[in-house]
Amino acid sequence: MGDSNGLAFIFGALLAAGIAYFFLGSNGKSSSPTILATTGPVLHPSEYRKFKLTKKVVLSPNTARYRFELPTPESTLGLPIGRHIQVMVPVNGSPVARSYTPTSTDNDRGYFELVVKTYESGAVSSYLHAMQVGDEVSVRGPRGTFQYKANMVRALGMIAGGTGITPMYQIIQHILANPEDKTRISVVFANVSEEDILLREQLEQWAADHDNFDIHYVLNNPPDGWTGGVGFVSKEIIQEHLPAPADDVKVLLCGPPPMVKAMGALLGDLGYEAPKVISKPDDQVFKF
Repeated sequence: MGDSNGLAFIFGALLAAGIAYFFLGSNGKSSSPTILATTGPVLHPSEYRKFKLTKKVVLSPNTARYRFELPTPESTLGLPIGRHIQVMVPVNGSPVARSYTPTSTDNDRGYFELVVKTYESGAVSSYLHAMQVGDEVSVRGPRGTFQYKANMVRALGMIAGGTGITPMYQIIQHILANPEDKTRISVVFANVSEEDILLREQLEQWAADHDNFDIHYVLNNPPDGWTGGVGFVSKEIIQEHLPAPADDVKVLLCGPPPMVKAMGALLGDLGYEAPKVISKPDDQVFKF
């Protein structure tokens, strides 16, 4: 009995240590628990769950598409359209989290994808850039308050800057994949240079294939022969390329904070409802 009690005590101690390591991490610092996504809902709003990188496609010198494996080939992420996820990675021994909108939808089974631009000062984007196939990240969600519903408005305007196109992309593909959704989509997409235009090939294919989708590019540093917009997004560009203010119109904004602030002011001047500091789902102008 003495030996068996001793073995039981040792086993219990090892089990407790293993659980502590699992929830606290190898650095011993407490953060939100991370568990493996195996059964039940793929995402959890507060628990971080681990997902393995299975594919990485370089889209430009500083941007890549990352594909992460879901628990089964038939699993879907279960993220409502318009919501985003939070990705947590270890940086210098401490957890750091950032929000991203997948460019995949629940029509894609067995995986989800993120398109991420790497910034020199971006802790999470730099971590993702250095990842190898087989590495894991921790994810929780859904996050955010906006949720798109088919035909919620007659016309949807979007102003995006840089990687701010990703929540728009998610909503656009959802609308265009549903023949019952008649929403008219108009996008103004601003970037510094032509090589910065993310997801351009797919966006232009959609514009060619669908009468209810238009996109207008604006560049700070356009190449010779550029026929799109030049400089910053102006009142004139908004008036020409977005739906006019109306009760059945909504405008979505996403991009660098200074740009979003400036666009909100321009939209207010043009007769749209002035955006609130913290957007609510029913606002005419919603800031991601």
